[in-house]
Amino acid sequence: MDNELQAGKNFAWSLFSQFFLRILGLAFFVLMSHLLGDTGMGQYNFITSFVIMWFIFLDFGASGHLYREWSKKPKTFIQIEDDFFLIFTLRLLTVLILFIPFFLVNYFSNFRILFALITFFISTFLATYINLADAYFQSANLFKFPSIRQVVEKVIVIIFGSIGLFFWPRVETVFFAILLSQIFSLFYYFNVALPFRFKIIFDGKKILVMIKKGLPFLFITLFTSLYARIDIVMLRYMGNFEAVGWYGTAYKFLEVASLFSAVLFLPSIFPTLSSLWNEEDKRQQFTDFFYKAFRIIFSSSLIITLFFIFFAPPIINIFFPESFVPSVLALRILILVHIIAIISLFFNNLLIIQQREYFSLTIVSFGMILNIVLNFILIPRYSLYGSAWATVIAEVFNLLLLQHFSVWEKDKIFITKIICVSLINVLLLFGLKYSGQLNNFYIGALSCLINIWLLLRLRVLTKEDLIFFFNPIRIKFNSYFNQSGI
Repeated sequence: MDNELQAGKNFAWSLFSQFFLRILGLAFFVLMSHLLGDTGMGQYNFITSFVIMWFIFLDFGASGHLYREWSKKPKTFIQIEDDFFLIFTLRLLTVLILFIPFFLVNYFSNFRILFALITFFISTFLATYINLADAYFQSANLFKFPSIRQVVEKVIVIIFGSIGLFFWPRVETVFFAILLSQIFSLFYYFNVALPFRFKIIFDGKKILVMIKKGLPFLFITLFTSLYARIDIVMLRYMGNFEAVGWYGTAYKFLEVASLFSAVLFLPSIFPTLSSLWNEEDKRQQFTDFFYKAFRIIFSSSLIITLFFIFFAPPIINIFFPESFVPSVLALRILILVHIIAIISLFFNNLLIIQQREYFSLTIVSFGMILNIVLNFILIPRYSLYGSAWATVIAEVFNLLLLQHFSVWEKDKIFITKIICVSLINVLLLFGLKYSGQLNNFYIGALSCLINIWLLLRLRVLTKEDLIFFFNPIRIKFNSYFNQSGI
């Protein structure tokens, strides 16, 4: 199948699921903020960040190695099935060992929310199995099954979570609903989608080989997770749950902003990029595909970033209680991470495809250490705003280093264009801030429109790039309508 068509079909399925996931998820998040308050939301954000950090060493990076190998498509079905359950067995043993120190630590330090922590610990373990199945489907370009699963899972969380919160407005209710949704996902994969038959496999020698190959992925996951979650955990212990709630609200919109590039686009193109890179006679196709993807990533991320900078005040004030006003400035700072982090992730994926993950490991570890140091310095003085700036600064260094160590054919004209567009917008934002017009929504809307025109005029974004995904999506929906007789 044509590379762009396959990537586009992957994107179409991801678009279907993620559109509903983000809209429904945001609506449920807003409902939670009204029923739980800023303290309850602080507890929710802390638990989701803290528990996930315990799962960093789950399979010692072996699943990251396998996803790359599965995407190359050199293995038979039997080999993939054995690898799948070998990793599952390793994860099961690791979780059983981890639960004991997890319980003891939280019994003495977080007893008030212990039940919620345990509930989310269990659901997170179930999610790791589900995510392993997702990795198999995505490596085989079967995005349909994860997409359906994600939507139904989110609907279950919202239905049971919303009803439960009206009767028992506590954070434990939310995590119980999440646990129910994970149980449904397991049932769906085992009985409908997954072609594997459940089994337990333990092969000590093979596990050691996989762990050795997966170590770079382990440390990348370790440092990336710490980098992404440590600010919320540090805010909890250096501040209070209210600050965590405000910061978590701003972070939620950073996740919403990442819908197109990080959640939809990059996973859709990873198998295609990996396949093209590993075929020597297709390097020119790889370069063309790479730059088409780069143009889309930069252009979409720039417009989304500007939108949230200009419209942060009404977004927070309309949907959240009055006590969440501090989230406005936090969102305006954090959203700067969006465009930087998306491009960083793009180059990080490139390093993994090129089997240069040791460079990625070193860079991400440096970013994590820098982020922690900056948080220690800035949180005591500026609370959640200091944490937001620490993330922005660390991400800038990440991007500079990741692109430097990636192997890519540098188009100096294109690079000059995106630097010029970026500088123009930096000067624009400074000018609007110091003239008191940053909250002028008309100027904000006009600025976004001018940027779209500028991107097209300078050919940073082309019509061919837009066709890149719209055609496969159109074909997908036309096929559906034809089959339905519509």
